[in-house]
Amino acid sequence: MKVSRKCVAMVLALPIALIALQIVGHTKTTLTELSTENNISRPLHQQNEEKYAPLISRFDQLTMNNTYDAYNLPKEDWKKRKKKQDNDETELHYHDYAIFIVMYHKTGYVLSRQLKKVVSMLEIEANRPNEPTLFNANLHTNYGTDKITGERFAFDTIGGWTRSSFAPRRHSFQTHCPRGYRHEPFLLKSGQIYMQESPDLFCDVKELEKAILARRAKIIHFVRNPYDMVLSNYLYHSQEPTPEKWVHKDDPCMTWYENKETLASNVLPSIGTDEINDKYFYNIFKMCRSLYQSKSSMWNSTFYEHLLELDPGDGLRLATVQMVAASGYANRHKAGGDVARMANNIVKLKELQSYMPSEVEVLTLSTEEFIKTTANSTMKFLDFVFGANNTIISRKKRWEAAQLRKKQFEKVSGKRRDSGKGKGSNMSPRENAREEKRKQSLKKKASHFTQSITQEEKETKESLKKLLHSDKDLAPILKLTETLVNEALSASAKVV
Repeated sequence: MKVSRKCVAMVLALPIALIALQIVGHTKTTLTELSTENNISRPLHQQNEEKYAPLISRFDQLTMNNTYDAYNLPKEDWKKRKKKQDNDETELHYHDYAIFIVMYHKTGYVLSRQLKKVVSMLEIEANRPNEPTLFNANLHTNYGTDKITGERFAFDTIGGWTRSSFAPRRHSFQTHCPRGYRHEPFLLKSGQIYMQESPDLFCDVKELEKAILARRAKIIHFVRNPYDMVLSNYLYHSQEPTPEKWVHKDDPCMTWYENKETLASNVLPSIGTDEINDKYFYNIFKMCRSLYQSKSSMWNSTFYEHLLELDPGDGLRLATVQMVAASGYANRHKAGGDVARMANNIVKLKELQSYMPSEVEVLTLSTEEFIKTTANSTMKFLDFVFGANNTIISRKKRWEAAQLRKKQFEKVSGKRRDSGKGKGSNMSPRENAREEKRKQSLKKKASHFTQSITQEEKETKESLKKLLHSDKDLAPILKLTETLVNEALSASAKVV
């Protein structure tokens, strides 16, 4: 129950006022008696001390430790006390939280949606076992409340395969918080899972606090080593044919938003250093213009054609500039600027967690971690969403789901290929043909993960990565982002 400071003061004041009235009444009576009987055998102050000693003692007991500062605490202390009272009075259900899952281009877009589906399937299996088709993974919104009773049996899920919960790479020009596709405000409600690609978390923590209507939020932040991230981005989009259409229409050097503010102007307040500043981003922009449509033979070439025709080093640099500094405005916010955006959001989420330590929990996960230890990483994700000691979704069920996720990933990525088998081994022609067909199928399915297949591809990746480490224009921002990613992962190592 919420008790205001005024109520506390009134409750304390009432008995004190009654005692004061008693003292006044006794004083009048005593003075009358003294004046009538002329009882002046002892000094008046001694007689009063003896007469009022019990009342004064009681007064002191009531007012002890009830100073002005004790019940006129700063706002922050009142919030902490209220939060502690709420936690003591009620045990939280996992649906009391808003779950906000954040990812970026080439940083767990597919993985995060697969994990969201695991959460929904576990809840339906536990609470609606006879209705396995309640959730459709392709829908933008699925509701987890009973239509008749209103009872919540699962999280609502907002954000599907093609659309995020809120508009990616866009923000309100008033608050600088993310916004909806139709300029709806950024709000997080309890009992809902939000799938969000590349949010513009450019507002301050007080604005973010207002957005968390649930008052409690669990934020899962998928990050990736920036060198691997930009290399994967280049290899993925320079495939023939390219998997995504926006590369045919993009201007990789467009750094501003609709209102002419730039991505750099929004992230520098969070990640700016003596080296990473306005001049640094301007130099990146100049480097981009020196590569894009700068030769007479390529004046009308698209971004995709540049990726194919430039030598691998310059093609990688151009693709990396687009992923570091472009706002996304040129391609209708399909991609661009996610390296700087990821670095900014790491800082912002850390600030938010410090500002609301009892209300906000942040778990930072890496896609590399899921590739190496799929089952354990999936289990960590599920424990964070449901709570490690959750009895509704048992630990056994969570582990079974994590093991199944591991098998599915191994199948798609081709990790279960039989070692030593292939053309040239002791296999029949039919087995060779079947193996080759299986490899081609796996390679096609795994294209989104851009995992290395051959030793030659591994060596090519390593040589390109070395170029990035030594690039005077790109290395500073990549190194800074790498440091922030490693710090965030280290802080989350013991979250669950």
